Amino acid sequence: MRIAVSVDMEGASQLRSVREIWGCLPEYWQTGKPRLEDDVAAVCEGLLAGGASELVVLDNHGGNEVNVSPKTLPAGARLETWRDFDLADHGVDATFQVGYHARGGVDGFLSHTYVPGLRLRADGELISESHGRVWASGLPLLGITGNDLHQQTLGSLSESPFLVTQTSIGHSGMSPIWDDPEDGRAAIREFAERCLRDASSAPSVPQPTEVTFEASMPNGSDVAEQLLEAGWTRSGAVEFSAQLRTWRDARELLAAAMNAALVPFMPYWLGAFESADEAAAADQGRVDQLRLIFDAWAADSSPEWYTAPADPLPAGVAEQLVQGAEG
Repeated sequence: MRIAVSVDMEGASQLRSVREIWGCLPEYWQTGKPRLEDDVAAVCEGLLAGGASELVVLDNHGGNEVNVSPKTLPAGARLETWRDFDLADHGVDATFQVGYHARGGVDGFLSHTYVPGLRLRADGELISESHGRVWASGLPLLGITGNDLHQQTLGSLSESPFLVTQTSIGHSGMSPIWDDPEDGRAAIREFAERCLRDASSAPSVPQPTEVTFEASMPNGSDVAEQLLEAGWTRSGAVEFSAQLRTWRDARELLAAAMNAALVPFMPYWLGAFESADEAAAADQGRVDQLRLIFDAWAADSSPEWYTAPADPLPAGVAEQLVQGAEG
């Protein structure tokens, strides 16, 4: 049985800070990346013990290009860059999600939906990345590990096996379920093994059909033209909609919405880093700008859905960035 292990980061069991999820910051290399890799290795070990013949690890976290080093994976697991919509074509039989967070607007640890500011609905249901990825694959979802409020807000995916690894303390903080990291790894390993052994009874996840797909974002009025060109229809000041025959029709629309929501952040983005030394050699003035944005985003609260234009950057950040540039 070939399983795709879909990796995100914010729901990792021992993660503590927003600074641990971005490759330009030292905390990512010191603790964030190793903590994520421990969870991923534990999941892979459990799935293999449960009888998986092959594991394909998909690194879906955007904080750096490669968040899971191949050398941290057990034999029988390998990294691939396959996209969710193409997994069935690659002979994947089922998926497993590790390190997942709640959707944007939920007051959970570092919650968001793909990128900051983006909100998505399918036939009126606010959806998360877990929804988008499993629907894109069209495959069974064996299990999810991640944030407590993600489990509580899964809606149509609420029957999916779920192991809570962290308890939210607002948007900026979390408390790990296990004080001893090894206890956490053992629990994750056991959960993944059990999910694989119970694969035949895993709940089905039907893909939406004939669905109304909606998106909103605080900068929607500024990026309306590029969204309309991508096939969206404007339904409000910062809201857009599209009619889908199947979820596969969402592929390009979703990519366009993600790119549009990211527009305000791109002037500050530094790209990916292959090592801590490479990150340390980056322009530290620009790193300081990103640190300011990330810290403010973690401390900020935001609505479940946007209906009117708003500053896409956290409150006060634009002014601080201008002051820093002038200083």
